[in-house]
Amino acid sequence: MTLIPNTPTTIGSWALLIAKAIESYNLDSKKIFTQAHIDLDAIQNNPEVRLPVKKMAVLWRLAVLESKDECFALRLTQFFQPNTYSAVGLAFASSRTILEGFEHSLRYFKMTTDAAEHRLEKINDTVVLHIDIPPENEPVAVEAIEAFMSTLISLSRVMTTQDFSPLEVSFKHDKSDFVNEYQAFFNCPVLFNQTGHRIIYSLMDLERPQMLANPSLAKTLEMWIDEHLKHFSQDLVSTKVKAYILDNMLKDEIEIENIASFLALGLRTLQRKLKAEGQSFNEILDECRHHMAEKLLAEQRVPLIEISYMLGFSDQSGFTRAFRRWTKTSPKHYRDQHSQKLLQE
Repeated sequence: MTLIPNTPTTIGSWALLIAKAIESYNLDSKKIFTQAHIDLDAIQNNPEVRLPVKKMAVLWRLAVLESKDECFALRLTQFFQPNTYSAVGLAFASSRTILEGFEHSLRYFKMTTDAAEHRLEKINDTVVLHIDIPPENEPVAVEAIEAFMSTLISLSRVMTTQDFSPLEVSFKHDKSDFVNEYQAFFNCPVLFNQTGHRIIYSLMDLERPQMLANPSLAKTLEMWIDEHLKHFSQDLVSTKVKAYILDNMLKDEIEIENIASFLALGLRTLQRKLKAEGQSFNEILDECRHHMAEKLLAEQRVPLIEISYMLGFSDQSGFTRAFRRWTKTSPKHYRDQHSQKLLQE
């Protein structure tokens, strides 16, 4: 198990889709992106850039607030194209059936976002798509989940007919006040406050051949995706910065100039690359301190004052304030809770 989890990310093309939807309300998308600390220009130059899911959650909420539309995710489907999912969407759309698209592409959805886990379950004459969000990947905006599920239906309608619909759609969150709007889009019963996010399909509908299938293109795209997935997370500059910080935090003072030199980058180049990934040095340092603090507190042996200095705080009170901001509790209370868990185990 790694010391610090990989920060879940979403592909930049999703952010561009959000920008188009924002503009459809006669709103300034660049201004809203700036409020979410996301560089829209950088994404337009490179739609394959990865954006932290936590920042995307802020962007989704701002989009809903500024548009005053709780059904913003449904509006977004008007601008959806298969390539929003990058090569995964094109490979899916080139499959002979929707079921084949799922079976071949499900493992690749992490290329669009690695915050969710997807699985298919066949039950008699139905197929259930489950979308699960591991607790460590939260917060994920409910609008992001709605957009993923609604654009899947849009993709299925591109492949078959515009009246394609699932049998039932379920969400964990509550938007029951807008159930009519959701049922009108999905053209089936939509349930809220359920135990999980899922779409139930008719197996017969998913096995219906589509006229524009291109199996050879789908195969070529899958090979490209396989190769791309081997490298995309390792290539993130923010991942390399995190690795450096975690390797050196307990040995030396962390300075961004030293990291830039280690990565053979100029300081401004490093800052620009981090900004393009929706990150900043201070945010990454703060996240690393948070996870390192939890690990050191769990060890039970290191005094709080020593942990404070090890993590670069000038005194214990500064560390305590930061830890309360991260966890809503004190370092001592966190350590006591962890000790109780060890005793129970």
